[in-house]
Amino acid sequence: MAKPHSLTREWRGTMIAAGGMVIVSSLAFRILSHVDEGLAGGTLGTVSTIALAAWLLMQLWTYVVRIGQPKHQVVLMGISFIQSVPFLYAAVYASFGYTDSCVQGADRASELLYFSYVTFTTVGYGDLQPVGMCRGLAVAEAVTGYILLGLFVSAAVAVASHNRHSKE
Repeated sequence: MAKPHSLTREWRGTMIAAGGMVIVSSLAFRILSHVDEGLAGGTLGTVSTIALAAWLLMQLWTYVVRIGQPKHQVVLMGISFIQSVPFLYAAVYASFGYTDSCVQGADRASELLYFSYVTFTTVGYGDLQPVGMCRGLAVAEAVTGYILLGLFVSAAVAVASHNRHSKE
C-alpha cells in the first residue's frame, strides 16, 4: 500500500489538470456566452471552432499517449465528459451569437449549454436545432461524445480488471 504522501504526489498532476480543465471550460463559456452580438458571428465562431478542435486533439493525445495509468484517465475523462467538453462546445455555439445564426430557438447561455449536453450525449430531443456551420459542429460534438465515452469505458474496465487481478 502506498504511503499517503506518495499517493498525494501521484495524484497531484491529475488533480491540477482536472482543475485546469474545469476552470478553462467554465471561463470560455462565461466569456463567449456574454459576447456582444456585434462581435459574435462568423469570424469569432470560426476562431473558437479552431481553438476547440485544437483543444480536443490535445486532450485525446493526452489521454491516449501521456497518461499511462487508467485510473488517472478515468478521472480526467470523467471530468471532460461531465463538464469540460459540453461547456466548451456551448461556448463555441455562443460565439456565433443568439440570433438563430447557430442554434435555432436558443436565446441565452443556459439554452446553449442544454443543447450542448443533449447533443454531446446524443439524446437529441429536437427542441433546439443547429443551423449553418453549427450543424457540422453539432455532429462533431456527438462524435466527440461517442469517442470520449468509449475511452472512458475502456479505462474504467482496465481499472476494474487491474483491481480484480491485484486482489487474486
